[in-house]
Amino acid sequence: MLPTKSNIHEHCLQELKNRLQSANEAMASLRESVAADTKSSMGDKYETAREMAQQEQNKIGMQISMLQQWRGIFARIQSTQTHSIAGIGALIQTQNGTFYLAAPMGKVVVDGSDIMVISPQSPAGKAMLGKQCGDSFELNGNVFQIESVS
Repeated sequence: MLPTKSNIHEHCLQELKNRLQSANEAMASLRESVAADTKSSMGDKYETAREMAQQEQNKIGMQISMLQQWRGIFARIQSTQTHSIAGIGALIQTQNGTFYLAAPMGKVVVDGSDIMVISPQSPAGKAMLGKQCGDSFELNGNVFQIESVS
């Protein structure tokens, strides 16, 4: 049995919270590591390590920013709202899988069901937008039949 849209939505919010917490912990750990490093007599080695740490901080910072943007998208979605046409916040069931149009989180497993959480700007999202139950769309040479939109 397919989980409810509200359950999927809550699962995604919890997953985002967990990912943000991990990223923030990694950033804090990296900052502590950089602060603990003392300049040795081997200046070039120190500078290289410091530059690598800075690059890693930048990478984690971008990840945190992206996760916060996704959290903002989910905050604007009313998971109890029902949809008859595929758009942001819609849960779309096809013969080939279930899609939740929100943010590009990828596959999540909710109550034993695989749900593809995708962005409306993704190729699959764009192909689904505006479609309703009974419509079909093509993606990568495959035809998907929409069985339900909620």
